[in-house]
This record gives sequence, structure tokens and C-alpha cells, in this order.
Amino acid sequence: MFWLLLLIFKFIQSPSLIDAQSQQLNTSIWMEQLLPQIGHLHLYDITLPGTHDAASFIITSALSPDPAGDPFLDDIIKIAEQFGIPVQDIIIPWAESQNRTLFEQALDGMRYFDLRAAYNGSDWFSYHFDLGLPIIKHLAGLQKFLQTHSSEILIIEVSHFAATNLTKDDLNGLRKIIMDLLSQWLYPRSDNFITINEMIEKNQRVIVTFSDDETIENFPQLWPASTMINSYANSDKVDQMIAYNQKQVENFNAILSLPKNALYKLSWTLTPQTSTIIESILGGKIKSLKELANIGNLRLSSFARPFQAKRMKLCQILLIDFQETSNIMPVIFRSILNN
Repeated sequence: MFWLLLLIFKFIQSPSLIDAQSQQLNTSIWMEQLLPQIGHLHLYDITLPGTHDAASFIITSALSPDPAGDPFLDDIIKIAEQFGIPVQDIIIPWAESQNRTLFEQALDGMRYFDLRAAYNGSDWFSYHFDLGLPIIKHLAGLQKFLQTHSSEILIIEVSHFAATNLTKDDLNGLRKIIMDLLSQWLYPRSDNFITINEMIEKNQRVIVTFSDDETIENFPQLWPASTMINSYANSDKVDQMIAYNQKQVENFNAILSLPKNALYKLSWTLTPQTSTIIESILGGKIKSLKELANIGNLRLSSFARPFQAKRMKLCQILLIDFQETSNIMPVIFRSILNN
């Protein structure tokens, strides 16, 4: 009888107890602090927080090279010409999707990084419409984090390669940058993730996916793009984005047997459309991706709670823009401590 009452008490008190425990966690070492709860699990058993277009916290005035062209970017250029506005004045507010460096994002608790790479003919840079900083600087920041946080695991998706004339040598060069900086922590691809404790014990704490299978064919330390199962609403309307993601969570929880070497992503992001840009110029409307993201970020917790109350998982990687203005970490902690 005593144990039954104890279980009932725990169940009744669990939401407030979970929130209180979450507030005591240090975001820079949250995996280490939660090892008693997650160490025996695999990456596919928990939800990891991550940043969409992680490296777009600094945008330069150099347009990214892309032979195929970007229809949205083409529209921005046309709009700028039509209204007589410098194109950079329009691009930069809608290209910046984070405020903090990758090292700072990791300190904030982020464990997945969406890193998009463009080659300008001499070096590899991050980009989001315009070029950002060199890829080597971004990875050096994550290298620094790994050196100082020995029980944290990172996932890095290197994708969306852009270049005017991309060659095999160029891709090999990008692969070399990754290997030179992160090789001592890389977890080699396999058919089944080992447990989180084992990844930490072996110091194989980094999974890097690379969006060109041929380039990594003989480099088992890197994972193919298919490791990441993507979804995003592609809408600037928060209700549409929420409805889309609700369906994604329901579908994810309906899968009877999840892959053991892949991770499902849920993008809690709002995507500007051409009409969004035009309205921002006309006045009285949202003028940046940050303003747009803040609308969605305010709704994340209320979206997650009903699923968490039913012990349903949101996803395996949860992406967000401007993570420091969101409550993504309490949502993540609640997901982990609730199970």
C-alpha cells in the first residue's frame, strides 16, 4: 500500500518536480549530469536539441556560389532591384538565423549543428544566401568544446554544398578539414548506435554526416546524409508550422520499429517566403528572420507539453532558430526526465 501511494504521489507531483530539476541542470554539461538517466540509452532513445543553419550568426556581403541558383534568393535580388534597395539590406536580416557561435551554442546545450558549406574557389565557408565564416573556424569552436567537455556528445550535419564548379578535390578538401579537427572523437558508422555511456567511454563522441557518399566511401569515420531523416514545414505561418509538426510527431510515434542508425529531425522553424520579404519592405510587418523565429519559439513549450504528458517522444533531434531566445532546453529536459 505504501509503494502504491508513493507512486501516485510521484505521478501527481512529477510535472513540477521535473521542471524544478530541469532548472538545476547546467546546459554546458547537461548530458554528463543526466548520465544516470540516459547513459544506458542510445541516441535514438532521447531527443537532442540542435540549431538550424547553425553557422549563420555572421553573414558577410559575399553572395554564396551556387550554379543551380536559389529561387528564393533570385526573388530577393529582383525585389531589391524593383524597390531600389541594396540587396544586402534585404538579405542579411533574413539570412541570420542564430546569434551565437557554435562554441557558445554548445555551451547553451545544443548538441546538433546544421552546417551548410560553400566553396568560393579557394576556401570552404558557411553560408545562408551570403557567405559566413570559414568552416575551419566553426569546427575549431566545436573542437574547443569537445576538449573541455569530456562527457558531451555532438552531431554535425555538413550539407547543402554550394560552388560554381565543385570538384572532387574540393570535396576531399572539406573532408580533410573535418578529419584534421575532429578525428580523435569521431564515432564510425555502423548498423546500430552503441549506448551513450559506451560512446563516452570510448571517446567516440562525435557523429559527422557528409552529403556526398562518394567522398566518404573509404572513410568510415563519416556518416552518409541518409543518417538524418529530415522534415520541415516550409511555411512562415506559425499555425501551419505547428499543424505540420503535430502530424510529424504523431507519425514518428506510430513507427513500430525505428532505425538503429538514423535520426529523425523535427524543425521548429518558420521559413520566410517571397511574400514575407515584400511585406517587410512595405512596412508594418516582420522585418527579419529573428522576429519571425520568436513567434514560433514562444509556442514550442505549449506544443510539446501535451505529447510529453502522454509519454510520447517529439523526435530524436529538435531544431530551432535563435535558440537563445527559446525555451528548447526545458522542453528537452522535460522529455528526458519524463521517461
